[in-house]
Amino acid sequence: MSEKITENIYTFPIELPQNPLKWLNCYVIKSTGSGRNLLIDTGFNRPECSEALLAGMRELELKPEETDVFLTHFHADHSGNAALLQSLGCRIIMGRVDYEHMLGYRRIDVRNQMLREGMPEAIMDDVFGHNPAAIYVSGPFTAETVEDGDMLCYGGCRLQCIETPGHTQGHMCLYDSDHGLIFLGDHVLFDITPNICSNGRIPDILGIYMNSLRRVRALGDLRCLPAHRGMGTQSLTERVDALISHHEARIAEAEEIVKAAPGLTAYDITGKMHWHIRARNWDDFPPGQKVFAISEAIAHLDTLVAQSRIKRVTDEAGLVRYY
Repeated sequence: MSEKITENIYTFPIELPQNPLKWLNCYVIKSTGSGRNLLIDTGFNRPECSEALLAGMRELELKPEETDVFLTHFHADHSGNAALLQSLGCRIIMGRVDYEHMLGYRRIDVRNQMLREGMPEAIMDDVFGHNPAAIYVSGPFTAETVEDGDMLCYGGCRLQCIETPGHTQGHMCLYDSDHGLIFLGDHVLFDITPNICSNGRIPDILGIYMNSLRRVRALGDLRCLPAHRGMGTQSLTERVDALISHHEARIAEAEEIVKAAPGLTAYDITGKMHWHIRARNWDDFPPGQKVFAISEAIAHLDTLVAQSRIKRVTDEAGLVRYY
């Protein structure tokens, strides 16, 4: 069931089965006349998501041949149905950085990075066999790419593309200054904290993310349209401040662990950090959550290395250790 947000803007949920994110908020800007509609993000490439997506489009009377699809970033819960929608007649639009990253993405690179950081091989094999982010991806599709600062116009809305790297290296928000609102994707979430993972290509993705947070904070308190869960009770500036404080505390926690026990791997350090998850201890973490946790921990360690607060050393066995 869709919900009207403003005159021409609607949202409907796409359930993400067996996923802690629970659902995706799919947004639609309807044309005011002969122009095109815009749909933002698509859900996983799996029957439950595809059916919910198409049902929402039917309810809002969106004809694919008259609808453009904007993907805030390449993750499968946002881009998974891009090929399906393109096959029906939709035009796909995406930030250039993430589109090019998606075309060149190799899962083996991520696997090898995690193994060097101390992740047991059995856990990686289990995750790569069951991870929805690796299973429910879109088939091949072509996209018209946009850059930071480009403008898109739909349904009386002038949308500025704002590149906000962090959650992915080319994540994009859409900012409507005339109506004082912003489509946030996964850049700022209110009920949960966006996952910021080391990707092995950018030395300090967390530092870049925090700068991206400050960039949207400077826009002031807008109406926020996040991709997951609720819109929160905090203002945008309050939520950005809370996210920055959260990561600063996590950076300090990781630094204290390294100081207390030099030479640990990222896997060992992650097990000593505090996590809000329903698990008795680090050994009890589900494999998929272990990968997310270690990826986040490495991002915080990357920041410490970039700030020369700790050192990263590769030992004779090829394992990365921190001092």
